[in-house]
Amino acid sequence: MDKQQFATLTIGIKSAYPASKILEDNASMDLWYMMLKDIPYDIAENAVMEHICTNVFPPNIAEIRKLCVERCKKPVLSYGEAWESVQKAISTYGRDRPQEAYESMDDVTVSVVKNLGWVNICLSENHDATRANFRTIYEELAKTKVEQSSLPEFVSRRKQIIQEQYIQIEKKEPVQRIETQNAAVDIRNNITPEQAEKRSRQMDEMRRRVFGGET
Repeated sequence: MDKQQFATLTIGIKSAYPASKILEDNASMDLWYMMLKDIPYDIAENAVMEHICTNVFPPNIAEIRKLCVERCKKPVLSYGEAWESVQKAISTYGRDRPQEAYESMDDVTVSVVKNLGWVNICLSENHDATRANFRTIYEELAKTKVEQSSLPEFVSRRKQIIQEQYIQIEKKEPVQRIETQNAAVDIRNNITPEQAEKRSRQMDEMRRRVFGGET
């Protein structure tokens, strides 16, 4: 939606909740527009109209986005619905036709089934335990998918970048801890920074000799 359409939307919200101080200043307007502009106007308008008809309090960004997701994205199945689809696939395809079984289920259910193992589910003798394990994993994945589907693309993309950067930092931490531990040992042994640096160069030279130029 463009800024003019967004302005129309905010007029409707303010008119429905005249006692509220929502969207009073330019900073609030800018933030709301940034977080909602990816939504087509007709979908956002319908979502706001539903909220106005069913709530005595004004909406927030999260509530509007949730209502919009309900209109334009396939809903995530409940645990019971997902488990029922697994049981139906087992009775229809059996353990020897997993690919056809996967095609009959939604992507979240397939992820859980693959995690637990299709054959393991089919041959399980402890039905209650298998169902409980499925429920635990499914509900966590379903919750994540619902949350992700409500995010604007720029937020989701930035989140992924940050996560990838954090993972890289995490991988480096063991090396950093070793270097810190070495530094602490050097201090206890009264080794000066210059001596430690010289020792490091000597170790590098030894590695080059042993590994043919690799350090």
